[in-house]
Amino acid sequence: MAGRLDGKIAIVTGASRGLGQYCAVQYAREGAKVIVAARTEQERDPRLPGTIHDTVRMIEEAGGEALAVVCNVGDVESIQGMVDTVLAKYGRIDILMNNAAVQPPGYINTIQPRHWELEFKINVHGPFHCSRAVLPAMVEQKSGNIINISSVAADRGLSHYGATKLAIEAMTRGLANDMKGDGIAVNALKPVGGIDTPGIRFGRAPGQVGGSTPHNKMPPPDSYVEAATLLAMQTVDSCTGGIFNDVEAVERFADEATKTRLAAVEPV
Repeated sequence: MAGRLDGKIAIVTGASRGLGQYCAVQYAREGAKVIVAARTEQERDPRLPGTIHDTVRMIEEAGGEALAVVCNVGDVESIQGMVDTVLAKYGRIDILMNNAAVQPPGYINTIQPRHWELEFKINVHGPFHCSRAVLPAMVEQKSGNIINISSVAADRGLSHYGATKLAIEAMTRGLANDMKGDGIAVNALKPVGGIDTPGIRFGRAPGQVGGSTPHNKMPPPDSYVEAATLLAMQTVDSCTGGIFNDVEAVERFADEATKTRLAAVEPV
């Protein structure tokens, strides 16, 4: 495969299903060698299909190269082990997408304290430790690209999930500032709205974060994966420290033909 990410080594966390899987497959289509990192090796609930091996199979069937690595972003040793495995095989890391996240049910005043702590452990501390783990390699090669996945929940700031994503956006800006001199771009991406994934179809109890299971037709991931690709192409000279939804990223970085194509698929 040859494309806009040809020859790049990309890690995508939470890539066993959903947005992480979509981006992992797209990065491979664009020529990257993709590390599919997540905890799920076996499907345990048919309502949440997908494993790291399923994603690798999808990539390989499309002609790409991928490596499945079990990684729990809530465990620093697991993260470091994943990074060590990647460096041992490929010798470099060009792209890190911090996609893995959890979203427990409840309001801020009703969420179980252990779920509050878990949410910050996975959604905030996980991207922090993943980023710190890849930085030595990126600093040595004087290049790299980190994409943190946020959410429109950060814009509203009305939930515990939104609180973790606000923290991610602040961390994105801070890390971008810290690493600019080392040639490492750091940006954040969030979907402009709901995208059809197993997670969003799984739903939650009415009145809790995420609402009830949606039955309406939702847009495909075309705009989102294009935005993810465009951000993976950025350097410190072109863009770092930015916070974009997919529509904003496409509008800023895509060519006119791509904008026209996506407008036909997902009118906004």
